[in-house]
Amino acid sequence: MAGAALFGTLGIFGKLAPTAGLSAATLLSTRFLAATVIFWALLAASGHGRVRSRRLFAAELGLGVVYGMMSVAYFEGLAWLSAGVAALLLFTYPVQVTLGSAVLLDEPVTLPKLLALVAAVSGVGLVVGGGTEFALTGAALVGLASVCYTVYSMGTRVMMADLHPLVHAAHTFLGVTATVLGYGAVTDALSVPATTAGWWLIAGITVVGTVVPILLFSAGLARIEASRASIVSTSEPLTTVGLGIVLLGEAFTVVIGLGAALILSGVVLTAPGVERAVRGRLADFGADRTPGREG
Repeated sequence: MAGAALFGTLGIFGKLAPTAGLSAATLLSTRFLAATVIFWALLAASGHGRVRSRRLFAAELGLGVVYGMMSVAYFEGLAWLSAGVAALLLFTYPVQVTLGSAVLLDEPVTLPKLLALVAAVSGVGLVVGGGTEFALTGAALVGLASVCYTVYSMGTRVMMADLHPLVHAAHTFLGVTATVLGYGAVTDALSVPATTAGWWLIAGITVVGTVVPILLFSAGLARIEASRASIVSTSEPLTTVGLGIVLLGEAFTVVIGLGAALILSGVVLTAPGVERAVRGRLADFGADRTPGREG
């Protein structure tokens, strides 16, 4: 939960970047360069070994590329959306993880999962329709970020079976940094931060929004199921919405509130304990309606 709450600060840092003279490419490149150096320094000090398998190393780099794409899409989307709305749209990824597991891992498609999908999609519709800052381009970018986050979350869960969280983070961030630097070079949007405020912002997003939550997120996935982690991570969009209102003066309408409730309800429905309870109630209801149980 602590890691999710810290991840919730990313949208705020992204919205503050232009005020400090930072482009999205500059903010992300310096953020990930610094984070990669920190991760490898921690890895060297910890005594944990590096990834030896070429196949595993390639998989780690691939996950890093996906995470880098997610970051670029999300931060570019903030130019069109409020931080709160962007976070809520991104947070449909837990439902995507559950449904993706059903398709790719042959997990059963249950009624609670279908209800979660309906709730999440309906919630996104309300959030999109009720946002004070909205554009289709922004929604599409954050939607892409959500899909990338889904792939990264599922991949990280698999990697945690063989790797220590710090080893995973250090190797993955090589791919992240390469992706973001490549994006900055192609778009010619890289520059050296010229203000003290810009450097403080980079320090904040590196430590508070990246290093600490990544380690907590990876460690959490190593201990609990990905779908169970989803319910715990509901603090992420709530943190972003709250900070957006307090620090950025963003509006929070009733419609957005209803949409947020539906999205979070969808996440709740994908939690294993909740799903079992719903299926149990449905089974009891069906049994009560059989002829032998009437009267």
